[in-house]
Amino acid sequence: MSLLSRCLSRLQPRVLPVVGVKAPSRALARSLVVLSSNNRTGRTTRTSHLCSCGCGIHGMHTRGDRELVEFLQEEIVAEKKNLRGSVPSHLDDFSVKVKDAEVILTKKFHDEEIAISLNVNHTVDTEMPEVNVDRPTETDLASRPSFEVDLQIGPKIMSFTCSYTPSGDVVEGQDQGQDAFGINELTIYEGEWNDETYCVSGDILDGMMYDLLMNMLEERGITNEFAEKLSTLCSDYEHTLYVSLLQQVQDFVKRK
Repeated sequence: MSLLSRCLSRLQPRVLPVVGVKAPSRALARSLVVLSSNNRTGRTTRTSHLCSCGCGIHGMHTRGDRELVEFLQEEIVAEKKNLRGSVPSHLDDFSVKVKDAEVILTKKFHDEEIAISLNVNHTVDTEMPEVNVDRPTETDLASRPSFEVDLQIGPKIMSFTCSYTPSGDVVEGQDQGQDAFGINELTIYEGEWNDETYCVSGDILDGMMYDLLMNMLEERGITNEFAEKLSTLCSDYEHTLYVSLLQQVQDFVKRK
């Protein structure tokens, strides 16, 4: 199978049939123009600045390695154009810290220590891409990770596991249709959480209690608006990690 065929087969699940809207930038569609002109049958040869004599110079020992590096060189440049700056130090009144794929937001609220933790791995929603307001003909892939909200007083922690609500998802008996996120799970423990700690699913909570718990989070600044801002922060940060990964793959193949 040619490189073009492999790219096209991997591209299939990510193509979005939206009239007048381009596929997400990470779908690599813009790079297929370059690849199509490089098809092995009747192709137009393009000048390569990489070693092509098979001697292993530049650390590339196979033709596939060289083609991958050439592809990544153009893809990295294209993706960097869509980067939207560094991670902010604060989101509303929460301080923000990141480490690899982990994101942690913290703040004090009266006698409570509030911590929101999440991981951006495997969180990009390819089904419902967001239209880029700056470039209406393009779409952005949104990161909508589940997140943990820990309210700590001394050694005791009330912990919420939350996730973003799919568009149009309404649960009977719960007014979640207007909520950007919902409560999946609730637990209270002391010290460190372990597998023996009892957790209750948000689905079986009394409807009134569920609403009061959502109000409790809202009073601490974890609102629908905050959740949307958090998704934007995660989307931008995940994109930064993606571009960094592309660079690392290129450096690995080039033996840097």
